[in-house]
Amino acid sequence: MNRISKFAAALALGAFVAVPAAYAAKDDKKKAEAAKPVKRNYSKEFQKAYAPAIDALAKKKDAAAAAAAFPAVEAAIMNADDRFEAGVFAFNLGSQLKDAAMQRKGVNLIVESGVAPAEMKPAYTFQQALYFYNDKDYPTATTKMLEAYNMGYRGSNAEVQISNAYRLQNNYGEAINWLGKAVEATKAAGGKPDPQWYAQALNYASRAKDNTQILHWGKEMIKVDPRPETYHDALFQYQRIADLDNLESLSLLRLARLNKALMFEHEFKQYVEYADARRYPAEVAAVLDEGFAKGTISKSNLTFSEIYSSAQKLIPELSGTWAQDEKAALAAPKGYSAMLTGDALLSFAQYGRAKAMYEAALSKGGIVDRDGIDQTDRALTNLAIANVYLKDWAGAKAALAKITGTKRKGIAEYWNIYIDQQAAVPAA
Repeated sequence: MNRISKFAAALALGAFVAVPAAYAAKDDKKKAEAAKPVKRNYSKEFQKAYAPAIDALAKKKDAAAAAAAFPAVEAAIMNADDRFEAGVFAFNLGSQLKDAAMQRKGVNLIVESGVAPAEMKPAYTFQQALYFYNDKDYPTATTKMLEAYNMGYRGSNAEVQISNAYRLQNNYGEAINWLGKAVEATKAAGGKPDPQWYAQALNYASRAKDNTQILHWGKEMIKVDPRPETYHDALFQYQRIADLDNLESLSLLRLARLNKALMFEHEFKQYVEYADARRYPAEVAAVLDEGFAKGTISKSNLTFSEIYSSAQKLIPELSGTWAQDEKAALAAPKGYSAMLTGDALLSFAQYGRAKAMYEAALSKGGIVDRDGIDQTDRALTNLAIANVYLKDWAGAKAALAKITGTKRKGIAEYWNIYIDQQAAVPAA
């Protein structure tokens, strides 16, 4: 049986290579063991049927004739070694003919034989799973993928494949879980996870209405892929579930604006509504100018044009009282007036003066509005924003670290990500 066994070894090598992202031996010892010849016990019936098939494929290079001979080979299988040899032959024959059904038959015979080399069982099992996946039999595909994974298979982005199988069964929790495994496995191997995995996880979390996962993956996504589009999705997903009031939302919209993540008309409308042209006219006018320039909103829209006109008229009036407002705020016994003055200055892009007002407000304390609500977290958030514009990254983070309220702390997490990204940019 030397002829058959030698040919089987050659075919097996081809089969291992042909399996997508074939499972590799983890160390030299395993590779050496895998290279050792395996003694096979082929039945006489199988040898007789198999010889013409080998002759056609190996000597005559006639794959069609080998395929015609294969049914007799399969019918002559008498034991596990016969089954394994037939499977290796079928897989390689199918690879040459680009015949997926023949390849699949080969993989099934190899796995069913139970005598495949131990180090290759995970790869063959995973290949079986992919056939079920292509048949849209996702439960079976998932079972087989997990079986291969638990045997040690890590090729072909196995974790992502498993995630996809779960997603196609609407099991978003497990789909997210396996994308998380893909991220961690890639990092552990010293690689860089595909940014799309984070976006997919966020999408699955949204479908599952899992707010905890929405928050987690939104933040992770902008850490690795800080484009306007990803900032947009992360920030507006957070706003949707966080139950923010107008001024809390404004703090988030300011971050969206910084990242050019205001992308739709309703988002510009929301921004100018929350900023309010009567309170922060310069900021409202500036945001509308940006929207007009992008073409996202139009001056022909009566609502926007009226708001813009109103804001422009108020700018000179409100900017003319800064000096006296600052003086009065500094003289006040409590910090609320200083915070309000800081807010006005911030909206006019007077960041240094705004910072001084917030620091005065915080040193005085008593930042309580007319409804008796403590606005310290608001002052800290806006101090951080002023520091961001002044490129005082450490000062911005220090202010955000002092926030105690749940909602403002949530907003602070997104600002912190942005600050870390900016601080990492080399100075020009």
